[in-house]
Amino acid sequence: MQFTIVGAGALGTILGAHLIAAGHGVTMVARGARADQLAAQGLVVRGLREFDLPCTVVTPGTPIATPGVVVYTVKTYQMSDATAALGALRPEAVFSVANGVMKNEQLRAVYGASSVLGCMANVSGELLASGEVSFTRNVRLPLGALPGYAGPSPVAIADVINAAGIVAEAVTDIETVEWSKFVGWLAMFTLAVIARSTTGVYLENPRLAAVGVKIVKEAAAVASARGIRLVDQSPLPVVSVATAPDDASAAAFLRDIGRNLIAQAPTHRMSALQDLEAGRRLEVHETLGYACREAARLGVPAPTLGLCYEICAGLDEIRV
Repeated sequence: MQFTIVGAGALGTILGAHLIAAGHGVTMVARGARADQLAAQGLVVRGLREFDLPCTVVTPGTPIATPGVVVYTVKTYQMSDATAALGALRPEAVFSVANGVMKNEQLRAVYGASSVLGCMANVSGELLASGEVSFTRNVRLPLGALPGYAGPSPVAIADVINAAGIVAEAVTDIETVEWSKFVGWLAMFTLAVIARSTTGVYLENPRLAAVGVKIVKEAAAVASARGIRLVDQSPLPVVSVATAPDDASAAAFLRDIGRNLIAQAPTHRMSALQDLEAGRRLEVHETLGYACREAARLGVPAPTLGLCYEICAGLDEIRV
């Protein structure tokens, strides 16, 4: 199968390396210093699996005659520039591994509903200055058809990715899967940016866990107003948190996850914290901001989401 991967950060590198190693055709789209790194040293991955592989790399604007399945691994705030730079790209299917759910609207606006798949990425890594990627988590990569999709079978695409070594699967309820992650991710994103600590530490903290509960409950109410069913899944059991009999019981779910992370993955850091510490822009307007805009549109009270959005947007503006 042919793939075009737009963006060669941590996830783009991890996915591209697995697919190339499995014998699939992969075109990496990168720019600037990262494109130069790939041309010189290829895809270098360390951690859960190790790869040193040459790759085909092109810069944005280079015509790609047969893009195949296109995977956007850029941040949501980079999506408009990335799609514009690729011009008249005609993918067989296209999806984004970015955080949140706004990415689907961005892709559908460019490519139409017939080729856009939903995706929830629970795969983690970190791009180091050397150009190699530390591959730390390989939990789940569900793909599924969004309304109006008429492209290649999501099952076939997911099977190829899964056989290459990324834990992927096709699902029939991709909006539920995406929103169930998004609701929990909003809490973890916010707390990571405010606490600036490893994930387990802030989830285990009783005060911060209480804030996380409020975020989950308000975001779950937004999902409900959109008619989207939520389920308990990684990273947080959002249904259990949102329906707990009291806030203390709800916070206990987050604190238990925090304790487990402290024991099993003590160095785990959200990508948002990695971005903040590196002085990079945060996906705050496209995630927290999107949730706040949807809450306002649907008439859902969301005071905690609103306050957290202002705090995180402010921190983003004064990033070093």
